[in-house]
Amino acid sequence: MLEIAEDCHMSVANLYRYYAGKLGLGAAVAAAEQAALFAACDRAVAAAPGDPTAKLIALFQALIDGTHRQIRSAPLLFELGITVAREQPEQRQRFLQEIEVRIAAILAARGDDGAMAAIDAKVAGRLILTASAPFVLPWMLRTQPFGNPRAQVEPLITCLVAGLIKAAPDGAAAPVPNHDTL
Repeated sequence: MLEIAEDCHMSVANLYRYYAGKLGLGAAVAAAEQAALFAACDRAVAAAPGDPTAKLIALFQALIDGTHRQIRSAPLLFELGITVAREQPEQRQRFLQEIEVRIAAILAARGDDGAMAAIDAKVAGRLILTASAPFVLPWMLRTQPFGNPRAQVEPLITCLVAGLIKAAPDGAAAPVPNHDTL
C-alpha cells in the first residue's frame, strides 16, 4: 500500500480512506476491468444482426476475445481478477449476474419471432449461461480444457437456442441452476 500511495502522490492513510486494504484496491481495479469488458460486449451485441442467436454469439465471442486480450497484454491484471474472484465470491456472483442479465435481455428483445415468444428469458438465460461456462469463466478461457472456445461458440449457441425453441411449447420449466455451481 505504501508503494501505491507513493505512486499516487498521496499518504498511505489517505489511500486507506478509500480502500480497506490491498484486496479492496484489487477489487476496484478488477471491477473497472470488468466494466470495460462488458462495454466491449455491449458494443459487439449492438453491432450483431437482429436475431437472438447472432447476438448471443457476439456476446460470447466478445467475452472470449476480451479475456484473451487481457491474458496476453496484461497478465497481472488477469491474475488479479482471478484472485479477487477467489477471495470475494460476491465479485464472482456480480460478474456472472452481469452476463446473465445480458443474455436474458437478448432473449427478451426477440421482436416478432413467434418461435421465441414462449421462451422464459430469465430461465433460458440461466441455462445458456450454465452451458456456456467455457466461454465465460476466466480460468477456463486461460486453460481451454475443451479446445479453442471461440470455434465452439456458434454451434453451441445455435444448438441451445434451437433446443429452447423446441422445448418451449410444452410449458415445462427447466430447473434453474445456481451461480454457486459455476
